[in-house]
Amino acid sequence: MRTKTILAVAGAILAMLIVLVASTGGDSDQARSPVVESTPAIASPPAAPLLTIDRLTLRRGSTLDQLLQDAGFETELRLNVLDRLSQAMDLRRIPAGAGLSVSRSAAGEPVAVAVRAAADRFIRIELPDDPAGFEEVAIPVEVKTRTETGIVEQSVSQTFAGLPEAVGLTASFADIFQWDIDLLVEPRKGDQVRIVYERLSYGELPTDLPPFRGDLAGSGDPAGIGRILAATYRGEQASSTAYWVESDDGPGNYFDEDGTPLRKTFLKSPLNYRRISSGFSRARRNPVTRKVVPHHGVDFAAPSGTPVVAAADGRVASAGWSGALGKAIKIRHGSEYTTVYGHLRGYAKGIRAGAQVRQNQVIGYVGATGRATGPHLHYTMMVSGRAVNPLSFRNPPVEPLPENDRPKLAAMVRKHRAALQPKEIQAASVSVLP
Repeated sequence: MRTKTILAVAGAILAMLIVLVASTGGDSDQARSPVVESTPAIASPPAAPLLTIDRLTLRRGSTLDQLLQDAGFETELRLNVLDRLSQAMDLRRIPAGAGLSVSRSAAGEPVAVAVRAAADRFIRIELPDDPAGFEEVAIPVEVKTRTETGIVEQSVSQTFAGLPEAVGLTASFADIFQWDIDLLVEPRKGDQVRIVYERLSYGELPTDLPPFRGDLAGSGDPAGIGRILAATYRGEQASSTAYWVESDDGPGNYFDEDGTPLRKTFLKSPLNYRRISSGFSRARRNPVTRKVVPHHGVDFAAPSGTPVVAAADGRVASAGWSGALGKAIKIRHGSEYTTVYGHLRGYAKGIRAGAQVRQNQVIGYVGATGRATGPHLHYTMMVSGRAVNPLSFRNPPVEPLPENDRPKLAAMVRKHRAALQPKEIQAASVSVLP
């Protein structure tokens, strides 16, 4: 009896030891082999041991086939890769600056190819065969809202110059206010600029990410700007405030607090700030001046060759020599409005009588033809055949805010109005819309 009791106890202890060992071994295996979640958007190439990832950039005048040759691909493999890539993209339209990455095994054999022809995504194919054909990989981007403020010293572009997104912010800011403010000539020292925008940065990037335009970004690096959510310009000559509103009835647009759209029928100036500002240095003023010519319009003194854009949608009534105006363009905008652009050096391609033009389309270039003492643009606006001052006439708005979008505008104002207030108001207690 005692022997049976001893054997039973020994058996129980042995069973406990087996369970304990199995349990410990299982935890150890789990620690050594963590579960890997499948994330298609940032998935890595095939799980073969990789030795290197070769990266190349498409040069101007070159082709993807030549790039694959540079990567050491033989003819048969190149044709296979190009055929599979053609299912995902138009190989004839891959731009210069597009990137290629080749993932190689430890033996040096290519196991995956990735081609990036856009900033936000790339195409990956696995080698030697991929049943899916190809995979489109979205490059992960994180979005953060930022507010920037600045005081104008010489120009708006100079105000943003210290920011990594300076070029994009300047262009977007100019696009928003191009109907209300002539950013080429109206800014004065001391004017205030405030902007609330989405700053983009790269998230966790795939290991085989190809370069784009010669750059290979890293996780956390700037990825440009997203939407401008709100902005204001408070100046001696002009002021305006804008809030972005997503619309249920179509594309969104910018409106002031009252719901008046910033977009108008006519631009404030036929010299587009976006096209000119990139040439301004921080050390000099914008090389454009403006003066009103009694009963005729406005003269813009600007460097020869400065692009001139259509102030509104319309049809070209004439494009040719016009006496004292030299080379000139006349555009009719419906039955009531006409604009004239004189002293041009030349015309943009396709600009001739009868041609349809869109607002902001380049139509010609500043010159000194006709009766002119130096390069400048003469700009005239006529309403019902009578010349008016284009700087002060009532510019008809377009695309009114739909009633069902008014709650969205109110929400944007509540959220961002305080950030747009001048410093002296921000320091006080600021109340926002309920």
